[in-house]
Amino acid sequence: MATFALLYSDTGGGHRTAADSIQQAFAALNGKPHRVEAINAIGYLPRPFNHSEATYRVAINHARWLHYLNYVALDDVQRMQAMGALLSRLDGERLHALFRKHPADVYVSCQPQFNPFVPQAMRLWAPHARYAHVVTDLSHIHSFHVTPFADVVTTPTEEAREELIARGMPPQRVITTGQPVIPSLEERVQRGACSRAERGLRDDLPVVLLLGGGEGAGLLDKTARAIVHAGLPVQLVVICGRNYVLRQALSRDIAGPTTQVLGFVDDVPEWMGASDVLITKAGSTTLAEGFVAGLPIIIFDALPGQEEGPRDYAVGHGAAAWCPTPASVVAQLKQWLNDSAALERVRRASKALARPHAALDIARALMALCE
Repeated sequence: MATFALLYSDTGGGHRTAADSIQQAFAALNGKPHRVEAINAIGYLPRPFNHSEATYRVAINHARWLHYLNYVALDDVQRMQAMGALLSRLDGERLHALFRKHPADVYVSCQPQFNPFVPQAMRLWAPHARYAHVVTDLSHIHSFHVTPFADVVTTPTEEAREELIARGMPPQRVITTGQPVIPSLEERVQRGACSRAERGLRDDLPVVLLLGGGEGAGLLDKTARAIVHAGLPVQLVVICGRNYVLRQALSRDIAGPTTQVLGFVDDVPEWMGASDVLITKAGSTTLAEGFVAGLPIIIFDALPGQEEGPRDYAVGHGAAAWCPTPASVVAQLKQWLNDSAALERVRRASKALARPHAALDIARALMALCE
């Protein structure tokens, strides 16, 4: 029985979702039994990367310019590898603990910050294990994703694969699978499409779903208010995530017969299935889920550097519109509501990018490493 360790962090929700999706995919596949463990392993990295979760939340909410400077400064393959080797020598005891506490036949990075450290540490403490990396950016690939020590690297798009190869990754080790989403996503989306009445939604008005990630970040507040105040003939569902203060404020100010304000929910796929338009920040996982749901997408926010690639990929393929202000979001909604043919074109373009079985394909590629 082979053991797989899926390494993720909570620097954004997409890395945990990738690990959870792959773990579910292993369970869904028939065949040889495997032990699959999803591990929030960011604390095992050398300083200062072991504190990435806390610094990430502060940076994206209060100092985006600092997050962007850090993103750019580390976007160099040779610099990244040298940094990984140096920090691992100076502060590598936590890495040693990772292999003691979580022995595995295959270590799988679902977050690129593991790549400068874990493969090199494996040479000392897990020399017989294999290493794989799951790229979770749709395009504009950062140097952290370039890991020459990996036995296999999966990418969500052909564009991402070509970028990795151009940066020196051996082509035979890089495969395109799609962005990992939960294996049941397609079924859950279809279930949501049949449950509008159960969700308090009418059939005679289009449903607009507004997401701001797990933290309810960015321009979610102003965008929600702008849509309501514009008086558009839509039903608006706002999901505020863990942002309790925002949920309370919006529930007080804009909730009504055609506006629902929700907190953190675990049925986003069903809400996507019940919706006609998705408005979101440019997280790769949310965009990939929107593609599976076949939703026209309005992107209202993108972290500089990190989310510019996913935004450009979705817009470039005709599946989304980039509207970085509340006024432009409202204008785009008006245009689509008045032009059903244009809305249908965007819907088809979004559906064409869907890869609902990506997690299953990734699990198969990982299992192949042990054959």
